[in-house]
Amino acid sequence: MSQRVFEILHTSSAIFDDQGGFESFDSEPHGQSAGDQPSRVSLAVLLLAGLYFDSSVALWQNVYKDAQVRFDGPNCEAVHDWVLTNRRGFPWEGANAPHALHGADGCPPPLAKQLKEPKEAIMFRRLEPSKEADAVEKEDSQCSWKAVVHVPTGRLKCKPQSFTKGCALSLQATCGLILYYSYNYWVGGFELIKECFQIRRLLKFSVVGAMFGCGAVFSFLAQDALSPGSYALYAQSGVVIVPIMWRILFRQPLPVLTWVHICIITLGILAYRISEIDLDHMFDGIGLMWVALKVLMAGLGSVVAELLLKQDTSLPFTVQVACILPSKALACLLTIWLIPGPDMEWPNHLPDRPGGFFHDWSMWTWVIVFHNLGDTILSAAVAKQFDSVVKAICGVVGIIFPTWVVSYLCGWEDLVLKSSAGQLKMTGGVVVIVGSFAYVLGRAQNNELRKSQDEVARLSQRSGVVELT
Repeated sequence: MSQRVFEILHTSSAIFDDQGGFESFDSEPHGQSAGDQPSRVSLAVLLLAGLYFDSSVALWQNVYKDAQVRFDGPNCEAVHDWVLTNRRGFPWEGANAPHALHGADGCPPPLAKQLKEPKEAIMFRRLEPSKEADAVEKEDSQCSWKAVVHVPTGRLKCKPQSFTKGCALSLQATCGLILYYSYNYWVGGFELIKECFQIRRLLKFSVVGAMFGCGAVFSFLAQDALSPGSYALYAQSGVVIVPIMWRILFRQPLPVLTWVHICIITLGILAYRISEIDLDHMFDGIGLMWVALKVLMAGLGSVVAELLLKQDTSLPFTVQVACILPSKALACLLTIWLIPGPDMEWPNHLPDRPGGFFHDWSMWTWVIVFHNLGDTILSAAVAKQFDSVVKAICGVVGIIFPTWVVSYLCGWEDLVLKSSAGQLKMTGGVVVIVGSFAYVLGRAQNNELRKSQDEVARLSQRSGVVELT
């Protein structure tokens, strides 16, 4: 069993993806001897497990957020009193009278029962322009959630207090580092371990680790601000950004059809975003910023990683990973102070809440860390056993199931198909998924065509040499 786990860690032709996992360099499955070929059942289980772990982190983040609000403790009396004291609303410039507070779905049941939202308020909030600056909030260090009120409409939103993302991801990167140190010792003893501690090599890979660390933190922050379905769809913007990076940095021309697919995906994302511009998503702007930063850092990290990892193919891949993870863990930790706080204060610091480094941790936090680490390892296994096309298709399928299906059934997605906004949202999502499938399959066919052309050119050159002799 332990040998099989260690074999999964060793993926000689892979790079990290945006979650700290792996993507294969090429579109060919990595070769194995006939005796080592796993069974079809094993491959199917591996693929399903990879699909689950790849899509589950955002879902578990929402389980955590719901649990934080339901916990309603350890002492939320101050927040409850503030809400009930101001239940008649807050004065608003231009309004004849303040709008009474309306309880939103997702608030603690005892409070929600006292703040029922009338039907006319639902229609009114759809027509009212949304500005985050129009909101007032109340929080307490002893309460697991904070109250946010949109003053013009009296809409109450109960936002869960969350753990510091850099702390959790730093711990996860450290656990992964221990696994790779263990594997290197198991394979090559102290001689291979020494390769992991060469200063020049650590410095060379530190840029990649820092990019992956920041990208992972931005990814967690985006998942915290967005619903699972919205995050999964907006993250597909990486399909647009990464090819453009490759076009600029490597000067590799992209086929016209690829640009068509990129434009289709972009239009789908825009349609999806337009459908979400209302009061229920007044905080999505910050989520989109985190998604953009995550895609940018992950794209740059992947490009730089491929350059560095291919420079020295004689060095075991597991040693290269062990040189990347220390800087990733450090970068995740430093984001606690380097990323501006909620009110754009900088340098930032850990919030003044009980627990310090582990503030607002619960059982679900450990579940999230476990699934993110599992995604890292299983991405390596999928990259080892399958080609990059299969992995990319699984990523697109994961948007539909489990992400969208589970998120919709749990009530995390604001999707009303009878409304024009809901229809536009569904249309945008379908366009993005279809465009992503077309992009992945089109790129695969283009790679096969290019390989065939190279083979024909090589054979033609060989036949010309034969004729001359």
